[in-house]
Amino acid sequence: MKSIIAGIDHAIPIENLKLFTWEEIEARACGDKIIDIEKFKKMTSYGSCDENHEKIQMFWRVFEGFTDEERTMYLKFVWGRSRLPTDITGLRYKHTIDYEDYHGDSQLPVAHTCFFSLDYPKYSTDEVCKKNLTIAITMCGDIDGDGGANYDPDEGGNDNEY
Repeated sequence: MKSIIAGIDHAIPIENLKLFTWEEIEARACGDKIIDIEKFKKMTSYGSCDENHEKIQMFWRVFEGFTDEERTMYLKFVWGRSRLPTDITGLRYKHTIDYEDYHGDSQLPVAHTCFFSLDYPKYSTDEVCKKNLTIAITMCGDIDGDGGANYDPDEGGNDNEY
């Protein structure tokens, strides 16, 4: 029980709990349910380009057009978590978009959840970008390569065995 109290006290000092609603305590402990896009942009860095690059602007246009559910799915895809922390100052890794101008429309983005980063191909249009991001965030049910993703039909067996 002491560990639980210490954990709560770390997020919100125990003596201050009465000052907050349960919703405020939940947000402080778990992060906001809704992803604040401006906050997310502030905690994003870029590889091979900068925030003003036309393809990065495309990414943000598509992300802003996502529903709250799709934004949460993206966050889970790229980080393994569904919420941003309330306080982003102590993050070990910033969200990083590594622009890859040598991959194109036929490539899906690749996430590295341990590093909170995305390998982002050079998409030709917003529509292609949205399509490929949506495929990636909806088809990736796990954050690792375990399970059916490793199934090799040439080796026999049943993909349901995983």
